[in-house]
Amino acid sequence: MTWANRLRLLVGMVLVLALVAVLTLVFNRRQAQALSLTGTVVTSEARVGASYGGVVVDQRVVDGDRVTKGQPLFTVAVPQLGQRSWVAAVPASTAAYRVDGNAGTVTYLALATGQVHDVTATRGGYVQDGAELAQISATGTQEAVADFLLSPRDYARIEPGGRVDLRLPDDSTVAGEVRTVSVATDQARAMTRVTISSPALRSPGLARLTLPGTPVAATLTLRDDGLLAGPTDVLVDLLHKIGFS
Repeated sequence: MTWANRLRLLVGMVLVLALVAVLTLVFNRRQAQALSLTGTVVTSEARVGASYGGVVVDQRVVDGDRVTKGQPLFTVAVPQLGQRSWVAAVPASTAAYRVDGNAGTVTYLALATGQVHDVTATRGGYVQDGAELAQISATGTQEAVADFLLSPRDYARIEPGGRVDLRLPDDSTVAGEVRTVSVATDQARAMTRVTISSPALRSPGLARLTLPGTPVAATLTLRDDGLLAGPTDVLVDLLHKIGFS
């Protein structure tokens, strides 16, 4: 065998060993990941509730409208406010509603900036004391909730603050981290429910893709307890730096 052939053989062996090493590390990496069964974008909800019953005389919003904090939403005529026994005891206005004792009305206000949904109060309709008039999905509070079917061993490998990759409907991916972990039962199966915090979900540029209820796919990174944990992390960091992951 000539030296040229020996060199080619050596190079080939090195390349094969390198490929096997990379594939082994990639496989090990995948073993330390879990894919969600379901995932959705959620937001904090601000409830608009009727503190006093009466007839809705003004309806200023419908489902889908965007509102700002303090914006008037509904005005309700409250019969008691016109009664003589209430004249000296007109309730004080609050951040949730504005009372007009002279007109005998209560105007309910938005407690958060966001999008209105589940509107139940309509102009001319009657609302009961304590009834829910609408809900507001607060802007800037988007996060994701995802369900995973994990073995007990994998459940123990979830780390607070651990990395979670979220794939949005347009196939783009944003990074997040584990905020809370809980267990829910679904069809007699113990499902691991993970709440995921991601500043990217609150980006104005992604507003169309991060509305409440938007489906997402989550990839949860579990703690790697294997012998290849170190080399795998090095490889993943390298791939991130060169844009392959």
